[in-house]
Amino acid sequence: MNTDLNASSTFKPALGMMATSHNPLGRRLDKRLVHKSHDENVLVSHIEAVQPAGTIAHSRRDATPERMDHFRAFLCINRDHPLFFDRDRGHVHAICLMEAAQQTTIAIAHLFYDVPLDVECVETECSAQFRSMTNINDPLVAEQTMSGHVYRRQRLVKVRTAIVFRQGNLERVRITGTMVLLKNEQLKYLEERTQSNAC
Repeated sequence: MNTDLNASSTFKPALGMMATSHNPLGRRLDKRLVHKSHDENVLVSHIEAVQPAGTIAHSRRDATPERMDHFRAFLCINRDHPLFFDRDRGHVHAICLMEAAQQTTIAIAHLFYDVPLDVECVETECSAQFRSMTNINDPLVAEQTMSGHVYRRQRLVKVRTAIVFRQGNLERVRITGTMVLLKNEQLKYLEERTQSNAC
């Protein structure tokens, strides 16, 4: 299976199949799919589309206001992580779940919308409701909806996302937000503009 990636290409089908295999609680996703440098920072092991194959559209003409794409992600929480579990507690901390939400959105963009690896996902809006404690020992699943797709030149540039984290039948956390997808030069321009405004 060819899993060779470079930062300016979209994914080969083989990588997509590896990331959506029938082993949801196995190894983590490739760290490049969630823009991480170290494997231990990856919080997602598996993502799958949960609607009929071929209905997740890629072009601007299919970005109707009512369109919604549905996904399911299985998380892999490392309770030895020095940041997410700085204090030894029996639940998954909010910072970990917020990071997991961002990672699932980034990975979905790459795996299902042909977004190249060198495109950055920037969060512009976020709201979270923590309904109950997330048990550290039970499997954690994210049910995610993507909507409000905005395309420019046949490329996804903005999307709204809604995620419900569940353990069994219990809803633990609900997170909604908006992501913009920026090319490296666009992000660099915004960063430089921010720095110059701060002076």
